[in-house]
Amino acid sequence: MNTSNQINIYLFSDEATEFLKKNLSSITQLIIDNDDNDWVKTTFPKNYLQKKVFKIEDFNLKINPESKDKEIDFENSLKIYNALKNLPNYILCDERFWLWLEFEKFYKFSKTCMKIRRSTTISDHRYFKLGVRRGIMFGILSRMFYRVYLTVDENNVNDSYELTKWVIDNVERYRNATRSSFSSQKKLVRGMLRGEKKAVDEKGYEDTSIYPEISKFINKIGGVQLLDAISEEDIEELVYKEMLEYYNKNS
Repeated sequence: MNTSNQINIYLFSDEATEFLKKNLSSITQLIIDNDDNDWVKTTFPKNYLQKKVFKIEDFNLKINPESKDKEIDFENSLKIYNALKNLPNYILCDERFWLWLEFEKFYKFSKTCMKIRRSTTISDHRYFKLGVRRGIMFGILSRMFYRVYLTVDENNVNDSYELTKWVIDNVERYRNATRSSFSSQKKLVRGMLRGEKKAVDEKGYEDTSIYPEISKFINKIGGVQLLDAISEEDIEELVYKEMLEYYNKNS
């Protein structure tokens, strides 16, 4: 196999990660002031990157200011997913891996993709201040990967990325799922989204105010039975019926 286009992945070192968290305000300002990352090498502790044995196909992303172009957002998300999908979960769930991508390989992209207004932009969207699960779903690059990971459907022979396109088209369709405790369970997220889309397509219009209620509905189901025991198809049907009931009450 030709490996000429493969690159090793890296992790931020523990020292560099801790340095970032302790010097958040000054590093935030450095990102604001600099369009390239030359300052990273002279600011972070020596040997701030740790080379790993895992390799990925090298790839680039299109600059898309604040992710406003949905077509480019979809294209970039697929590139990230396809490049990283074979990495082990313990790498994908490590904030130090995403810090390498955000501060090194995709520095300009990360800065342009999400405008930095204050230091909380960095703490909330670059490292896992909110915890691993929420950090992954809020991360600049990690959320793009998991948005595809949780919605791709290889059994959909017509378009395996149908749901991916649907959630990228309107962030409200996906936002509440990522804030819920079940957000890491692919079948629940995908079943929920399929049920929502089915109802929206049938009604011919969308009321985004229902999406927080659907997340609460699924959490309520989990309070009386094991969500792991419910199939994706059952979740889809339950959500579809709940959506129709909501629409009928509020039409």
